[in-house]
Amino acid sequence: MLADDFTADSRSLVGRYRAFISYSHRDKDVATWLHRRLEGFRISSKLVGIETDVGPVPRRLTPIFRDRDELSASADLNTLIAAALENALFLIVICSPAAARSPWVDREILTFKQLHGEKRVLAVIASGEPYASMTEEQPELECFPPSLRYKVIDGELSQEPAEPIAADLRPNTDGRRLATLKLVAGLTGLPLDHVVQRETQRRVRRLMMLSTASFAGMVVTCGLALYANSRRIEANEQRIAANEQRQIAERESATARTTADFLIGTFALSDPQNENPKTVTAQTILERGAQRARTELAGEPVVQARLISVLGQAYNNLSLYDDARETIERSYPAIRKAGADGAGAWLTLATTYMQMGHLDAARQAVARSRSVLGPNGAEHSEVRARAAVIEGMIDTAAGNHPAGIAAFQRALIIYRSNPDTPPERIATALHNLGLLLSDDQQFAAAQKSLDEALVIRQRTLGDNHLKTGQLWFARAQNAFLAGQLDVAQQGIEKAIAIEKHILEPDSRILADAYSMQGQIFQGQGKLTQASNSLNNAIAIYRKAFGGPHYLIGIAEVYLALVESDRGRVDAALRTLDDAKRNYDASYGKLHPNHGDLLVNRATILAKAGRLAEARKDCAEGIDILDRLIGKDANYTQMMKKVCVKIGQ
Repeated sequence: MLADDFTADSRSLVGRYRAFISYSHRDKDVATWLHRRLEGFRISSKLVGIETDVGPVPRRLTPIFRDRDELSASADLNTLIAAALENALFLIVICSPAAARSPWVDREILTFKQLHGEKRVLAVIASGEPYASMTEEQPELECFPPSLRYKVIDGELSQEPAEPIAADLRPNTDGRRLATLKLVAGLTGLPLDHVVQRETQRRVRRLMMLSTASFAGMVVTCGLALYANSRRIEANEQRIAANEQRQIAERESATARTTADFLIGTFALSDPQNENPKTVTAQTILERGAQRARTELAGEPVVQARLISVLGQAYNNLSLYDDARETIERSYPAIRKAGADGAGAWLTLATTYMQMGHLDAARQAVARSRSVLGPNGAEHSEVRARAAVIEGMIDTAAGNHPAGIAAFQRALIIYRSNPDTPPERIATALHNLGLLLSDDQQFAAAQKSLDEALVIRQRTLGDNHLKTGQLWFARAQNAFLAGQLDVAQQGIEKAIAIEKHILEPDSRILADAYSMQGQIFQGQGKLTQASNSLNNAIAIYRKAFGGPHYLIGIAEVYLALVESDRGRVDAALRTLDDAKRNYDASYGKLHPNHGDLLVNRATILAKAGRLAEARKDCAEGIDILDRLIGKDANYTQMMKKVCVKIGQ
């Protein structure tokens, strides 16, 4: 691959390229157009020289390196290409199914990330579908190469999803003009709205200058004409800004009207002349609403995306996760067209996947939401905060405590910076932060966070609201982990009393409370009550999830401890085997809970006098915890103390 103006001496490359364009030869036409468009783009003089995170804004985005042809997949990066990647400020990847399959494009991305990190990689979608490989429908349409989809950590490609910033050239998306402006914003570090505004003003001035040139031939007082023209430009810019604001308001108003009409129509679908209204369930209304959204709102992707997100959340609240997933996935075309307005639907899908135990798919959905929101962190702050909360919840489920704590703290910073943030959102972030601090053995900090959240919910929602009950549950869990079993029992009893009053007997939320109650009873030595509570939880989980799930595994670990306390060693080990099967299927890879399971298995074996097996399980369990959450993590240290006692 050789650039158009590339010299043979790689030493001349230092600091030379604004960007390196990586692409498959099948996308050569797009690469050629993009190269010319970017190098020919003139940045407004009012923006030139502004200091951004990538330095002062230049007048021209030159030079840009574009390779011409692909080398063989087995070839190493030659000296020239390696030097170009090393000395390019940004990498632009033209994404298509061909690019996703190209080993060379993937290696260029990997090399650039190894040299410069994640933040300066920009994507341009020419064809195909981002993240199609995570679905079963048409994985061959995947357009993001692996090294673009995942982060590079310590020089190696990880399984942690990246969040590529993407401009979209596909039909009915950004179009060439907006895609170009998105790239210009990325390449300069400027906010997109600044680039769009100045480019719009430049185009207006060009039209006005043409008009003035024609008029000047007929007017002798040229100076007066130029002065009048400049005033017209100024007035026109003000009218443009006013029109833009009015159009935004009109769009929001129209969206609100359409949404209201849709909701009214959905509830009107229940015709008492054709069916008994008492037999029409919430699920029936949701199914009909989703079908109406896909058909009647096909031409209004923003409205459809927002409504589908709401319907998905309703399904999730009913523990109908498969219905939520199917509803959202069937509206993919509208959600994609909605752009940033579709971010909420991606986040609802992430929540759905997380509740189903599909944590990698949940991360991918969060990454997709961030990619459509764009790079300007000041925009869509409410949605970004929600993304941080969901990311923290996924990290919590995955056992990544530091990442989860950081995610919830980011969300709280965003929420508290906005005086209009609803108190419940702050309470939710505090609630989840408290849970994670508790898991990290920071019990005092956890109690402080949970107490603040409880005060907010009691004030705004009342003592008997479900979310208030969930906070009593969280406080009970924190007390249990801190060894305060009597306090924990009082808290879980309050939680169950509230939840039983509100929820159906087979609710997954109630199952969580029964599982916690069983763990507390086991710690208190109340084995019959513990067994009853844990079996209730497991039965509800199996019905809710319809298959393996890590929550079943957690309840089974404590049920195994109960069986061990009763002297039923074989039953305890069989229960742990099933817990491991649930962990394996739900997590898909090693998880800290695998280490916890092995240490608990060692405890059971040691109690039965099988010390050699116990020491072996302890060693394997601690090794997992050391590798996944760290040797110095509080939980790892606590489990090591358990194993030391076994070894004595």
